[in-house]
Amino acid sequence: MWREILAGALMSVDVLILFSLVLYRKQIFTLAAWVASLHMLFPLIGYYAGTIVQTYLQYASPYLSGFLLSLVGLQMVLARSPKQAPLLSPYLLAIVASIDTFSVSISFGMLKVEKLLFILSSGIFAYLAVFIAQKVIYKHAFLNRGIIIKLAGLVLLVMGIITLRNI
Repeated sequence: MWREILAGALMSVDVLILFSLVLYRKQIFTLAAWVASLHMLFPLIGYYAGTIVQTYLQYASPYLSGFLLSLVGLQMVLARSPKQAPLLSPYLLAIVASIDTFSVSISFGMLKVEKLLFILSSGIFAYLAVFIAQKVIYKHAFLNRGIIIKLAGLVLLVMGIITLRNI
């Protein structure tokens, strides 16, 4: 159960970062609902893709999912902090932010995490992340965006290593 909730929270880190770069004053509830629904749709598709891959690669899938999680985490740890504000509309930015959840959720599908809890936690955390990014991080800028990315990457890296160790 903790894996699903943690995975859902990690899916929303990109929302925190992207939506803390620009202030959106209009339709914040609609924007948050749009982001949350996309953060449930893309992981659901990725989850099923991971389940399909797992059936074809039954013996290799635990290694593959652990390796993919570790790579995504390592990439986030080594990534540079975003300093430039995105020039996209907020609704298009939400789609861009949600696409990467597809690839990460393939790993969770191969691990066969509890689908409903994973998808719901992804949506709930993404919904909350829009408000936190707009009302707290953007206005006060006391949280360093680079640190948020690196911490989330470290957690994904550790989850990947734990997956590989448990095989």
